[in-house]
Amino acid sequence: MTTTGMGEEGFHWFVAIVEDDMDPEKLGRVKIRVIGEHDDPKIQKDELPWATPLLPTTSASYKQIGRSPTGLEIGSHVFGFFLDGHEKQLPILWGSYAKMPGKDQKNNDVADLAREINTVQKEQLGPEPAPAYAAKYPFNHVWKTKSGHIIEIDDSPDNERIHIYHKSGTYTEINHDGQKVTKVVDKDYEIVVKDKTVYVGGDCNITVKGNVNINSAKSVRVDAAESIKLSAPGGVAVMKGMLTVEGAIASGSGATGTFTSVDGQTVSVSRGIITNII
Repeated sequence: MTTTGMGEEGFHWFVAIVEDDMDPEKLGRVKIRVIGEHDDPKIQKDELPWATPLLPTTSASYKQIGRSPTGLEIGSHVFGFFLDGHEKQLPILWGSYAKMPGKDQKNNDVADLAREINTVQKEQLGPEPAPAYAAKYPFNHVWKTKSGHIIEIDDSPDNERIHIYHKSGTYTEINHDGQKVTKVVDKDYEIVVKDKTVYVGGDCNITVKGNVNINSAKSVRVDAAESIKLSAPGGVAVMKGMLTVEGAIASGSGATGTFTSVDGQTVSVSRGIITNII
């Protein structure tokens, strides 16, 4: 290396194509074939230099803080410069760019979602609303991964939205009105270590095709400012404990009696099971 002072030589920039992304040091480096420098097909991939990508100042790139420098694909077109000037052994990458497609646009490297083409097909289930996609170029900012995960930050006028999509079909989407839709195509777990408060300003509708189980380590209380209605063709059973109606108490599995409800209806209890409401 004959460079005596970094930055003292002329600025040598280049464009290149990525040929290898498996950096043995796992630093995000890629092997590049510089156009005009490594055009000779006799130059093997192993002979190509490792290029280091630059990240924006919003990423610390220090002590594992910030965004990882991974993301370039084999075949990506990149732009950069040589840190060691004419020695050309220390390439630095400023960024990647989409190559010019043919007139038919079939090989466009820019995601379809950013170009007003919705390629995310969703099979609507139950009350699930239609997708809110109505993007206009160039307002939809799309991040798509190799496997098919997608993040959209869409600033299309009057159709602003946020969309996070997993390749399995699970997604969360917020439309321009602030309506939020979350769909989980497999099991869903929500863990809250402390307290949780849910406030619904309007109606709340819950539909479950399987069984519903509510387990409480203490007590369960249901209050309604108006009425509570139970509809169960198979009956309502009190499995353990007491059933209290209008101040009367029916205890045990063999409890039998007739009670009057608050609104004057007669409730029949046979062997701990509510059998009839007259």
